[in-house]
Amino acid sequence: MNLDFMSLKTTSVAAVKGERQKEKILERQKAQEIEQAMLSERELNPYWKDGGTGLPPEKDETASVKKVTVVEDAGLSWLRKSYQRMKEQAEREKRNFEEIVAERYGSMEIFQSRLEEAEKVASRKENYCRSGRWKKTDYSESEKEKKEQHMKKETRDERDRN
Repeated sequence: MNLDFMSLKTTSVAAVKGERQKEKILERQKAQEIEQAMLSERELNPYWKDGGTGLPPEKDETASVKKVTVVEDAGLSWLRKSYQRMKEQAEREKRNFEEIVAERYGSMEIFQSRLEEAEKVASRKENYCRSGRWKKTDYSESEKEKKEQHMKKETRDERDRN
């Protein structure tokens, strides 16, 4: 009888609490993993998927900042972008910049004249928009006089009625 009692495994209260804590921690981790898996499946933001930070990777700060192009700028933004690409091609191929411009536009002077012309047209359009084409038009002197006479006549008619 004594041997059966002695062969039983004995554990302390601290050991039992420790095991329960470990089980709870494992259950929490499993629940978090399941929740994270469900979120990543439905996530639309590509920077949050697969445990991302939510922000795009920073490669070049200059590349991430893009200029807003104006719609009706007479091709100025297109020519500037073309200039930038020709410059990059010259660096990449280690060729003379003027040779690349000559291949695409005939000569450097032709390209510069197109660029200057587009800048002039774009500045005219910009000035036209700033000049206030939506403002109320000013009346000429004769129109102002007609308007004043009409106002005087209306006031006279009102006095006569009273």
